[in-house]
Amino acid sequence: MHKKLYLYLFCLLCSSIVMASEYMAETAKQAPKPISPNLTKAISLDEVSEPAESDLIWKGVSSSFDLPFEEWDNDDEERTWLHGLSGNFALGYPLLQTSAANLPANATTGPTNNNATATLSLKYTILGNWFISSTLYYYIDGDQQQAWNPDFTYVFGYSDWRPYTFSLMYANYGGNRFKATEEQPVTNFDQGTWSLGWKFPITKPFIDWLSFTDEGAIGCQTDFNFTPEYFDLASTTYKKGHKTLSLGCKYAIFGNWYVNATAFYYFDSSQKQPWNPDFTYGFGYFDWPPGTITIQYNNYSGNRWHPSDRGEDTGRFIDGAFTIAYSFTF
Repeated sequence: MHKKLYLYLFCLLCSSIVMASEYMAETAKQAPKPISPNLTKAISLDEVSEPAESDLIWKGVSSSFDLPFEEWDNDDEERTWLHGLSGNFALGYPLLQTSAANLPANATTGPTNNNATATLSLKYTILGNWFISSTLYYYIDGDQQQAWNPDFTYVFGYSDWRPYTFSLMYANYGGNRFKATEEQPVTNFDQGTWSLGWKFPITKPFIDWLSFTDEGAIGCQTDFNFTPEYFDLASTTYKKGHKTLSLGCKYAIFGNWYVNATAFYYFDSSQKQPWNPDFTYGFGYFDWPPGTITIQYNNYSGNRWHPSDRGEDTGRFIDGAFTIAYSFTF
């Protein structure tokens, strides 16, 4: 029932999922010569020179949301309009395909669809760890693009790769359009998600219990996610104040190979829709330097702890997608 709405609301949910794993991708960009994309290696308790854990926690917490204006002064001679700009090209291929749908122009409802996409993502670092980013979408099968399939998405806020730091971000993955119509505005800002998060590594002795490789490392992030306006299937109306708590962890097995998962808690269980997952998961090969290739599988569909509770055509392995991406910087 109402399968046609699942993907639209799924896009809104993606904002909390992506933000829950943001630092897992950012950590390795700053870590000194890591062997895997995670922060644990940078704070190994085996290092005699490392400060106490309490000092690391305080350093992370107290440095959150810094505004290092001195960076602008130091970079004045070198800074160009491209300074701080990076991005990637990606191809996304869902495991489950559907045939093309012939829908009228400006249709706002339609069948659930899975569409291969090509994307261009750009991220601009404004100052320190304050940033703004956007992704542009091209649908391989143009007939399959529905009202809930965005032309672009956008994210902005503060996210530091270092452990024990807070983050605050806004993300909008709804059906944003380059050109507004009577039925659909350029964007519905209230249908994006705000997330306040905190990052932390899994350290000894726990990492020794959980890892089965010598190189294994685990980094986690917990987030409070708030969406001002969300669609409620039971009443077929938009309601206010969707709230969740999420915990996401990434296990770097060895080298750049990893698995990750995020679990969700709904403060009001009546707010959980059929497309809202109890958990999400992924795995793949993640390489962070510019000019490298990343290959990933991710499943953001309506996964349930009890499979019998999942919505129709959600929460299965085939509801996930593979992505191959090439990163670059200026």
